[in-house]
Amino acid sequence: MKKHKADLDRQQNPRKRKEEEETDALLTKKQNAAATVKIDDLPEDILIHILSRMSIKDAVRTSVLSRRWRYLWMYISQKLEFDDRYDRNITLLDDADERSGIVIKRKKFKTWVKHILKLHRGQRVDSLVIRFTNLRLRYLSSDIDSWIYFAVEKEVKLFELNLSVEDGFHCSYKFPNIDKLRSREVKVKSPVFGSLRSLRLVDVDIEDEVVKYLLASCPCVEYLCIRASNTTKNLEVVDPLPNLKELEISDCCNLESLDISANNLVSCTYQGKKIRSPFKKTPNLTELTLGGEFCHSFIFEPNKHSSYSAQLVKLVLNLKTMAPERTNVPCDLPQLDSLKRLELNTVTKTDESFLFFLSLIKASPNLHEFKIKLVYLLLDFRLPGSIRFVQRTPFPEVTPENAKCFTHNNLKVIELVGFIGLATETPFIQRLFNVAPLVEKVLFDTPIGYYRFHPLIDSVAASEECRNVMYVVLLMNVRPSLPRKVEKDTPSYNNISSVDNILPSETENENINALANSGKPN
Repeated sequence: MKKHKADLDRQQNPRKRKEEEETDALLTKKQNAAATVKIDDLPEDILIHILSRMSIKDAVRTSVLSRRWRYLWMYISQKLEFDDRYDRNITLLDDADERSGIVIKRKKFKTWVKHILKLHRGQRVDSLVIRFTNLRLRYLSSDIDSWIYFAVEKEVKLFELNLSVEDGFHCSYKFPNIDKLRSREVKVKSPVFGSLRSLRLVDVDIEDEVVKYLLASCPCVEYLCIRASNTTKNLEVVDPLPNLKELEISDCCNLESLDISANNLVSCTYQGKKIRSPFKKTPNLTELTLGGEFCHSFIFEPNKHSSYSAQLVKLVLNLKTMAPERTNVPCDLPQLDSLKRLELNTVTKTDESFLFFLSLIKASPNLHEFKIKLVYLLLDFRLPGSIRFVQRTPFPEVTPENAKCFTHNNLKVIELVGFIGLATETPFIQRLFNVAPLVEKVLFDTPIGYYRFHPLIDSVAASEECRNVMYVVLLMNVRPSLPRKVEKDTPSYNNISSVDNILPSETENENINALANSGKPN
């Protein structure tokens, strides 16, 4: 009754109603203001944390927002990343102008890095990544040294220095020697890289003694990568390394010996020359990536690698076609009793047979996932300026008649990447699905559109062959999945829900039925 009377009085008295409305509006405004926190009202620690999530260029741009923001970016402590590969929008008239223009860009990049590192005021930086196309400018050594000293002074946990060049030229920058590092150690009054957990050096020459010194100074290091170092010759990676889990030594052309004795090492990559087995004491090594001549030694000389091959769970083999000729199938194969996943990445000619690779599947009785990726060398000798390819056979030629018949019931996942429908691919795919009758998932990734206008590839016939292969897979009741969209003029397999979506014409039925009968397991 009282509430009803108050409402009636409010309606009869417009002035009172207006005052109450203004009071309510003011109260609502105050509540909204209290609930809304402007970004400028946040503590500086939070603002610096937000800036750390940005790229360094965007973070520096915030300095113009206000006087308070002017110096905040200088205290970023999480990650500093510089990459000159992101800045290549250069349109020039000829090669000379292009080269001079790129050199100017690189000089600006070097000045930019030097300026940012000089102005940084934070006590520490968790991660420092510098990717710099050196372009054969050897006089920059002192500048690059200063980047390394900055990483030492800021006690970084992750440090990457990548000086690789797209044309493969080695810049010959040499990592500071032990005397220089010790001088920095005295200055910062702490061990060099004492907090380091990840070190990645690409196209940086580093001597064996320096690597040994760094490993002794970095008890927390978990990841070490040395790639394309010309001064690394006799490398030792030995305990005590209580936290080292992942190691990569690749493309060190002068490497003569490698000694790895790390009890806690889980993953290792070695790509390079054929050397004696480097794995002396690695009881926990389960993931291995091999390339170069050593990769071929692993396949064709299994007795030299028997001390560690049986413990591998994941194996990646980067195979090259410019390898010593192999004509005979080896009597023995690597012992891969624990292997669960096998990846083969090969650069090959269009007339190579892949049936030999089935023997690696047979040598892995517990294999669950198999991936093979093909990259074709397409060299047309009829084109001017072409270089004749040396006709060698890096892997034994195995015909369908001579391929061993076996059944692998544990293989469930097959990934076929780079297949474009060539005649040499069909026998391998047929036999692969015959070997694995219980396969559950197939990933088929074809780059046939990439070869559409190449004179050595009949893209129309190759597209039809790819479609036929997918048809056979569906006849086997295997669900195919594709990771990306295929080119417009090629069969699209992204939304396959039934065989009807890719049914061939009547004129193709005879050939496809023969393909299906030979590829479908009994």
